[in-house]
Amino acid sequence: MKRRVLIMVLLIFGVAILIPAIGRAAEQKVIKIGVIGPLSGDSAWGGQYQLNGARLKAEELNATGSDIQIEIISEDDASKPDQSLAAAKKLIARDKIHALLGAWNSTCTLAILPITAAEGVPQLTTSIAGPITQQGSKWIFRTNAHTSVLNYQTLEYVVREMGLKKIAIFTSNEEVGKSARVTAENALQKLGLKPVAKEEWSVGDKDFTGQLGRIQASGADGLFFTIGFKEMAIIARQVRQLGMKVQLVGGDTLPGNKKFLELAGPDVVGMTFSILFLPVEDHPRVGPFVRNYQKRFNQVPDGHSAQFYDAVGVIHAAVKATGVVDREKIRDYIRGLKKGTGYKGIMGDQWWDEKGETMLQLMIGRVIPGEKWEILR
Repeated sequence: MKRRVLIMVLLIFGVAILIPAIGRAAEQKVIKIGVIGPLSGDSAWGGQYQLNGARLKAEELNATGSDIQIEIISEDDASKPDQSLAAAKKLIARDKIHALLGAWNSTCTLAILPITAAEGVPQLTTSIAGPITQQGSKWIFRTNAHTSVLNYQTLEYVVREMGLKKIAIFTSNEEVGKSARVTAENALQKLGLKPVAKEEWSVGDKDFTGQLGRIQASGADGLFFTIGFKEMAIIARQVRQLGMKVQLVGGDTLPGNKKFLELAGPDVVGMTFSILFLPVEDHPRVGPFVRNYQKRFNQVPDGHSAQFYDAVGVIHAAVKATGVVDREKIRDYIRGLKKGTGYKGIMGDQWWDEKGETMLQLMIGRVIPGEKWEILR
């Protein structure tokens, strides 16, 4: 009899302990975040930087013991629009993601836009092509500054602060390159100037001496060039080999990438550009992130890493504020952020306008010897 009573007491005690545990498990909220980008091919470095930034923030938040946990599910698109579209469909239908980060390539982001809009999935992207936020989707948010903002900030600085008057534009002939050319021309027009030369290249080109020769003949004192990791490094090298006396002006965030500096070497020293983030370790806001990222992945982070790090943070903040894991509520929370009450991330006080453009303040950076940067403004 005593033995039966003891067993009953133990069972009751065990159930009493188990019920709260079950309750806590039931209360736990899991946010599924899909990440799409190139994890193979020539642009794999870009996709990996983004994914690493997202993973680091998820790991840090999950380690706090909060009842909100984050699951990162990644897909490789190899910078191909058809693969991006297939990946997005898979993440939405199979994995039931609550938000999507991606893609890295602008043409891939444009391919994904219709499905995230149709399925009602918040999409945050680092892609900079202007048309991305001009499709009417209420589900898209750009974590990067688009080309018109980047180009105007850069060109305004080199014209007004550095005194350049004759600027040539040299871009890739793909969609994002064409967008960059148009917005650069518009920026120069606002500054009372016209480009002295306009040239294009094709992805994969290695000899740019013909275009550079024409730019040199135009008398340009500044060379605004974008977009392409390998191509930009080769262009900078050939500019030096040709003895061109031009100020290199960045039309992309690549000059803030450590891998780009390693590839381009001393040929890009002095290059001036606008950017949202530079991995400067002694900076009070970004320093801890830079050190943690280096410790975790054994590499220096770039702006793409920082943007997806903050993107995961703002999605987490949305769920924490609303108390539920819901796509529409995540979207509405992000759209409801305003100046002064935005998400406080490593890139500053972040909020978005009605089109989904980030309102972050840009930095003006310059490449200095030793594969490093200085912040000019």
